Amino acid sequence: MSKIAVPPIKCQGIKTKLVPWIKAIIPDDFTGKWIETFMGSGVVAYNVKPEKAIMCDSNPHLIEFYNSIKS
Repeated sequence: MSKIAVPPIKCQGIKTKLVPWIKAIIPDDFTGKWIETFMGSGVVAYNVKPEKAIMCDSNPHLIEFYNSIKS
């Protein structure tokens, strides 16, 4: 099992323990758009590393945090 990349923020309900299972069910040749409706810490996307993604969350503090990292 490869090491799980840890996002720069922790959130309630973080999916870290689910990452190996989620990665195991994604096809190796996945080229679609990854959509996270409840992004939270972003741990799944950090580890799946999709080429295209839409990341959403209803927590304005998380959105502000990641937008500040992006810019």
